[in-house]
Amino acid sequence: MMASELWRVDESRWFLYIDSEHKREIQNIKRSRSWEIVATYDKNGKRLAVQYAVPDSDYRKAKRIEKRINESCIYEHESAK
Repeated sequence: MMASELWRVDESRWFLYIDSEHKREIQNIKRSRSWEIVATYDKNGKRLAVQYAVPDSDYRKAKRIEKRINESCIYEHESAK
């Protein structure tokens, strides 16, 4: 399961994919960033994920978000054992 993923699209942009269960991170992005939503993933009327276009100048911010989400998923998985 992919919780968050960051990859380069071209010389000036990155795409950041975030599962919708990470509502706090998505709200923080909506509130404080002007990143464009390039795709949403829905199934049976329910939002599964959001994908943002991130300018190259915000790469480090996006990388920190990706790392924070993925580390929280590892922690949740480990604590569920």
